[in-house]
Amino acid sequence: MLVKVETEKVLLCALNAKYIHSSLALRSLQAYNLAHTKFDIRIKEFTINQKTMDIMADIYLTRPDVLGFSCYIWNIKPILELCADYKKVAPRTIIVLGGPEVSYDAKQLLYDNPFIDYVIRGEGEATLKELLGGINGELPRESIKGISYRDQGQIFSNPDRELIPCLDDIPFAYRDEMNQLSDRVVYYESSRGCPFRCTYCLSSNSPGMRNLSLERVKSDLDMMLDYQVREIKFVDRTFNCDEKRAREIMNFIISHQTKTKIHLEIDASLFSDSMLDYLASVPPNLFNFEIGVQSTFKPALDAVRRNFNWDRLSHNINRLRSYHNIHLHLDLIAGLPGENYETFKRSFDMVYNLKPDMLQLGFLKILKGTPLQKECDRYGYVYQSHSPYQILSNHAINYEEIMTLTCIEEILAKYYNSSDMMTAVDYVGQVIYAGNAMSFYEDFSRYWLAQRWVGIGHKKEILYSYLQMFIDEKHSSHREIVNELLKYDYLCRNHRYGLPKGLYSHNPPNINDLIYSYTKDKLFLSQHLTAFEGKTAGEIKKLVHIEYFKVDPRTFKKVDNDLMLMFVYNPITKIADKIIELE
Repeated sequence: MLVKVETEKVLLCALNAKYIHSSLALRSLQAYNLAHTKFDIRIKEFTINQKTMDIMADIYLTRPDVLGFSCYIWNIKPILELCADYKKVAPRTIIVLGGPEVSYDAKQLLYDNPFIDYVIRGEGEATLKELLGGINGELPRESIKGISYRDQGQIFSNPDRELIPCLDDIPFAYRDEMNQLSDRVVYYESSRGCPFRCTYCLSSNSPGMRNLSLERVKSDLDMMLDYQVREIKFVDRTFNCDEKRAREIMNFIISHQTKTKIHLEIDASLFSDSMLDYLASVPPNLFNFEIGVQSTFKPALDAVRRNFNWDRLSHNINRLRSYHNIHLHLDLIAGLPGENYETFKRSFDMVYNLKPDMLQLGFLKILKGTPLQKECDRYGYVYQSHSPYQILSNHAINYEEIMTLTCIEEILAKYYNSSDMMTAVDYVGQVIYAGNAMSFYEDFSRYWLAQRWVGIGHKKEILYSYLQMFIDEKHSSHREIVNELLKYDYLCRNHRYGLPKGLYSHNPPNINDLIYSYTKDKLFLSQHLTAFEGKTAGEIKKLVHIEYFKVDPRTFKKVDNDLMLMFVYNPITKIADKIIELE
């Protein structure tokens, strides 16, 4: 029997991975329930890097009657720790958990954690509305679909709730706080569901697609784009599954002439030729496409029911890359069924050679409630007992190989995804390793392990030195070229005096006098440095640097006479906005 509680205050909380993130789930729950109920519903956001005692103290000052948390694989552990302690200091507070991490084993979660009162399973907006009414005695608990709970020592799970048929019934999540989110990543969904049924993904449990109306999407975007937030990240699983709709939304965004970055999850194999032609014309640095390639090994993709056409996918990605106007982020997943270390190496090289702006090497996670979780024995999966449930081994790949890939993931992030050493890394992969990039990362990771550099923090400058040391020892015939390319990369990204340890300069002793002569040359300034008009020669000198090179970084070829390059730096970012070849 439900004990009636007067719920004056409802507090919904999120523990985000980073401060710049925002919780769409909390805001959707709040917006829907403020529109359909009389309850005072507030939200608070924290990060997983904050101390749980500090979070608990902040929550306690609010004195909520109902305390809810949105739970994912990255935050479930601190949430459970926090709730266990909070119940001790506020035993009358009703604690409700929801989200994908608690939706598929709600009974076990309640059994293991007696401080939790309710679990909302699946889509939560309508369920929270009824649950709050039930807690106030307006509804019998047994009639509320989509909840699990305990009663007199027993745990019950009511039937699942039907999905909200019309997403327009959920009000815009950020209506009253856009001015507070200018420095945050704002998550947004124009649809729910996915047209594909990949067995490792929770979207496979929700058949079909539901879309917000285009009128509603445009209305929401109007508000977000007017506030020029840092980034809008669409969480639609496959944004371009309806190409006509996707194009209309993109056109609407472009019409705003916004500086806000737009992140979209894309299936590049779906692009028609006409859509690719259209994408060639979109403004540069506006859209970021995240493309989940996952693997190029067809048996593994077939095993997880993932549609795949490598020829079409690679052709479309190459076309997109040739436009130089869209940031391309490609994903790989290690540990798919049947893909061993050698076949994954081939997948890595094939995707790496597409030269994306970012290549994410991820590891399969056996998520609760996915079809793949039910097939674990078939593939011999061994995985972590607690979140994030990352695989440790299976029939095709062993733990030592997973460890190797984990080290490679760390090095890939530092040397490729950072973009700090792209010229040098491209030369090493394409020339020294003849396009077998994975072999380079294997060798370099072994070198890192031998030097005991793995798993600890490093200043950015020292990473240049590490790569030069590796080349000096393992590929000494390429020492000079790599030195020049690393030097070029460093000067492109860093306006500082001196070079990282191990890199050497060929500049003449009078280099400062030479720089000064250019900054006083009015003809040179009018031709090349118009942005510095009105600045004194001394001020300009602080924003430029000249370096002599024995290798042309654009061609990787040695030059007969030293190549003189002037690096012109942005005074704010300290990154070279312009590079001038001097006579």
